[in-house]
Amino acid sequence: MKPFKQAIKPLAIFGLSVCLFSINALAQSTGNCTDGDLDYICQNTELVQGIATECGNDCLSEGQECMEACMAAQLELTSDCIGCFGEQVSCIVDNCLFACAFLGEEACAQCALDNCEAGFNECAGIVDNDNDEWTNLCDCNDNNPNIHPGAPGTNSGYDNDCNGLFSSNELGFCTSDINNDGLVGTNDLLMFLQFFGCTDDCLESPDLNGDGTIGATDLLQFLSEFGMYCQ
Repeated sequence: MKPFKQAIKPLAIFGLSVCLFSINALAQSTGNCTDGDLDYICQNTELVQGIATECGNDCLSEGQECMEACMAAQLELTSDCIGCFGEQVSCIVDNCLFACAFLGEEACAQCALDNCEAGFNECAGIVDNDNDEWTNLCDCNDNNPNIHPGAPGTNSGYDNDCNGLFSSNELGFCTSDINNDGLVGTNDLLMFLQFFGCTDDCLESPDLNGDGTIGATDLLQFLSEFGMYCQ
């Protein structure tokens, strides 16, 4: 399923379109939606938006509690996270009733965006820490602007496009993969530390900078590559 970057499809109210919530922004969530909630929404975008639309229409006259109960019965989201959806619908009804009933779809959607988007994002904990236009819903590293769905590879040893696979232009050129398993990890660190402090005849040991000793400079280079996937 293609992860979403822009807005979830509109919620139909009064026969018009109202944005249920908009996403323009995977650091840990600081809102009411857990990391698991955000991942679930990302992986089940069409399901979430469809049920939210259905519940919003069915519960329009019955209020927030009805909306939340309807979604909870059908989605694997925590109650706190679902509460943000309920608050969003209440916000739209409270602030955009006139626009949605009389001014048309565009005005209705803009009203929802202006009045309710920020509140939903704050409630849910949806952020864009690295300002790459992808929120922590589907951004697998929201602290690095070079990592987000669809990002090109940077040969830095990271899953730039967040698809769980490594292409040739994502794998890094590592010097610290001592055991040659394609990953600079804990096993490499243990092997490196066995030689740390070597100052004589260190040519066959992990002398990463080639100066004949295994010291702080080599350690800094190793740490800069730790966690990288290598060619």
